[in-house]
Amino acid sequence: MSRITTVAIFYFLLITCVSYSQDKKSSPVRKTKSSATINGAKYLLHTVEKGQTLFAIAKFYKLEVNDIVLENPEAINGIKPGQVLRIPTDKKVALNDTSNCITHTVEKGETVYSITKKYNVSNERLKALNPELKDGLKIGQQLKVPSPYPKAKSTVAPVSETEVKQGVVYTGELKNEYNIALFLPFNIDEANPVDAEKISSGNAELGNKTSIALQFYEGALLAIDSLKKLKFNAKIFVYDVDDKDSTAIMTLLKRPELTKMDLIIGPLYGSSFMPVAKFAKEHTIPIVSPFTQVNKILFNNPYVCKVSPSVNLQVEQMAHFVTDTFRTQNIILVSSQNMREAPFFNAFRKTANENLLKAGRAASDSVKLVFNINALQSMLHTEKINVVVLPSNNQSFVSDFISKLNVLHDKYKIVLFGMQSWIAYDNMDYEYFNELAVHVPSSNFIDYEKPATKNFMKKYQERFKTDPDIYGFQGYDVTYYFLSALKKSGSGFLNDLSTNYYNGIETGFHFSQFPSDCGFENKSVLILKYQNYQLIKAN
Repeated sequence: MSRITTVAIFYFLLITCVSYSQDKKSSPVRKTKSSATINGAKYLLHTVEKGQTLFAIAKFYKLEVNDIVLENPEAINGIKPGQVLRIPTDKKVALNDTSNCITHTVEKGETVYSITKKYNVSNERLKALNPELKDGLKIGQQLKVPSPYPKAKSTVAPVSETEVKQGVVYTGELKNEYNIALFLPFNIDEANPVDAEKISSGNAELGNKTSIALQFYEGALLAIDSLKKLKFNAKIFVYDVDDKDSTAIMTLLKRPELTKMDLIIGPLYGSSFMPVAKFAKEHTIPIVSPFTQVNKILFNNPYVCKVSPSVNLQVEQMAHFVTDTFRTQNIILVSSQNMREAPFFNAFRKTANENLLKAGRAASDSVKLVFNINALQSMLHTEKINVVVLPSNNQSFVSDFISKLNVLHDKYKIVLFGMQSWIAYDNMDYEYFNELAVHVPSSNFIDYEKPATKNFMKKYQERFKTDPDIYGFQGYDVTYYFLSALKKSGSGFLNDLSTNYYNGIETGFHFSQFPSDCGFENKSVLILKYQNYQLIKAN
């Protein structure tokens, strides 16, 4: 059967209104006199004042930023005047404390640096936990790494009323067989009249969403086959969801077997996902959104798992990479002056400046801000690497900017950071991408030289007589990860999701839940770079 080989995913952006203004004078941090004991732990209650930053507050109380975020999950998206923060008063754990650690197996190509970045742990702590690192890093070596999240509660122990008040505790059990529902837009009613002979001869193609759904489903089937060999048993229920027909979706949700599901994967798109997610919450069923980037599907629904990181999160992770890799270089942030892209600009600026201050850089030596190519040129440095960051999805603006920037690369050392959307631009001169060493954040990447990729492609070709598109890889990774979680932890696997890290064929899984009454977002973001006219992983 012939397939559409190139299909665009429509990304939905959650745009928030963020002001460009900033008070020139920040308020000094003063120790609060207010305190409280919450769930047996003692806290100071700090009220945020105008101009205070999370970094400054953490520094004043001699804590790490993460220490405060763990106690105040909503602070991950920024703080505002009047907000009350819980400041933990217990002493921080010793460097070699292994009470809340997980195990990481060293893979080929990994370094101590890449592992510290992956788990957000200092080099000092990693070496204290693993004294054997003094002899170097070895493939297959088992390392202790601190979990960035509190130790998960048991998935099978009885749930007390006190625990419920602390946050959502997902009840569940280990089973001999699980019920899995797949909601996919096959659009069978439209596909049936299509001449199968024409499709097989290449003279006709399946509809766009039908082709995507079919590839995703075929990848999922291969994942299920792999887990069957590991003695995982499941009943798979497949539902054809028309995302344009809300009445049909509501009718479908009345089917009695749906209340007995242990996991729902899909629908793929936001318009049909929301009513199914509401149903899942009402019946305490974990539900997975494979494609949607918009964060609003997480709000007030602790059963949603969003696989595709939001654009804001991608930009923040890119800022971490820039400040870790090019900390001593000349970092310049460019604004497109488009208010819809202001959240991306602000997310990079805030994250990068906090990282630089934390690393000991003076405030005057923070990220430089410019609004056009002329202003940029005046700030370029002849001795340092000029790291130019352009967080814009405006194709015409980006194309024009890159063509002008490329003129300068013979005189200056320039590395350009952009957005995932740039990969799909059809009017770009990729000579420019190569010359400017363009880096972009991405939620996925397929290395066709990896043994796991070759093995998957071989199985896919043998079974379906065609090559997989990216949707086949995604169907496999998503299904394998979540069904493996069921096999390991039972139907209460959401308790352990934040510590269940996994590197798939095309994406990684590293979920976090902020705050506890909302869903889980995948924080695994890759940084890709153009080198020798091809994309490779930079992190």
